[in-house]
Order: sequence, then C-alpha cells, then structure tokens
Amino acid sequence: MRYRIGNHENLGDLIEVFAGADAAIHLAAIASPGTFPDTHVFTTNVVGNFNACEAAAVLGLKALAMASSINTLGQGYRTHLHLPDFVPVDETHANRPQDPYGLSKLLGELTAEQIHRRTAGKLRVVSIRPSLVARPWDYPNMETHFKTNPLSGERALFSYTDPRDLASMFRLAIESDNPEAACTELYAVQDDSWGLEPTRDLIARAYPGTENIPGMATIGATEAGISNSRAKRLLGWKATRSWRNPADYMADPSKA
Repeated sequence: MRYRIGNHENLGDLIEVFAGADAAIHLAAIASPGTFPDTHVFTTNVVGNFNACEAAAVLGLKALAMASSINTLGQGYRTHLHLPDFVPVDETHANRPQDPYGLSKLLGELTAEQIHRRTAGKLRVVSIRPSLVARPWDYPNMETHFKTNPLSGERALFSYTDPRDLASMFRLAIESDNPEAACTELYAVQDDSWGLEPTRDLIARAYPGTENIPGMATIGATEAGISNSRAKRLLGWKATRSWRNPADYMADPSKA
C-alpha cells in the first residue's frame, strides 16, 4: 500500500496519487460549514471535486466514486425551515441548499456529470450522499438518547449511515458494470430511522405542515425519512447494520 499526503486543490497531486489506478474514491472535503470561513469551505470542496474528476479523466480511469452529502437537500445546515415535498425523500427530490457546504456538494455532483459527458461515458462517476454517519460504539446508548432528545435526527430527516455499509457502497460504486449506475447520485442511508417514535410522528413534529404530504400516510414506523432504494436497485447494495441490533455494536477503536 502506498501512502502520500497531498492537497486535493492541487491537480498535480491528484494526478500523481491516481496514476496507475483503475478507479478512485474521492472523500476529501471540509465536512461542514462554520469550521472555516464560508468562502474557504466552498472553494476547497468545489476545487477538490473538480480536480478529482479532472485527474480521473486525464489518466483514463474507469470509475470514480465521489463523496457528496444529503446536505444537497438543504435541511442540515439551513437558515430557514423548508418542508420536504414527499417522504421518504429520494434522488428525484429537489435540492435546495442554503449554505456553502451543501452548495459545494451539489456543484460536485454537477462536476461529476460534466466529466462523464466529456469522456463520452468512458469514466463512470457515482456521487454518494451519506446521511449522519453514526459511530457504532454509540449504538448501545441511542435508545436512552432518543428518549430525552427525540428530534435529534430531524436535520437528516431521521436517517443515518453506518460507516461499514457506507464503505461497501463506495466499493460497489467503482466495481459496478450496471450502465444505469454509470453516472448517478445515490443516498447511502440505513433502512431504519434515527429515532424511537414512529417516523411520521417525528417528521410531523419537526416539520409542521407535512402531515398530508405524499408518503406520510404510508411511511413505515421505523423507516428512514430518506430512501436507499436506488442504491439497492442499481448496485445490489444492502444496508446490513442497525443501531437497534446489538450484533452490530462495536467497541470504540480509540480505546483499544
């Protein structure tokens, strides 16, 4: 294994790192607004995504998987509340980011689409949208947490992502030969909700006015507010983990 520290804002660094590979996974980014000035968050993420696409195209890679985010929706770091159009939300739902991070991720997806077109489809590009990436060593405490903080998952529409299942989606994304997955966006979320109460009740409390939107009457009691059906259909991916299942707990690696 080769390890190198580089800067994804430097195209030459990425070309050097990607050289000799068949595929690449691009995860580097500033992961939220507010940690740095907005202009820096936006510039770093957008330039990094562009350079990853450019390096993959220049080198003739077959596939590139990019880390996007559910924050393209605009719920996570919103300034003003806006309601989902339907639930569970899927990739056909409108994106309405209100912050530099969500906007940078949406532009990353557009960059992925343009590089796929520019290479006449030779470079497969999948933009993966994780939700709240949970820590499996916190799972044993989540029931107690939700009893006192029932709406803590509202900005993720009561969805979450297990890092182990997320890793498997990235691998499937670069290995897939499904033409429908040659250029697409995919939500990477677990099947079940990030909360204790019925999902429709949680959404109605967090987003007043959604009581009668499409899907509210039929969404499952423990179903996430974001759908992973496209990833299942296009990649054959499965969400195998749940915070509700003690078999999926793991020890905190920092305390090993």
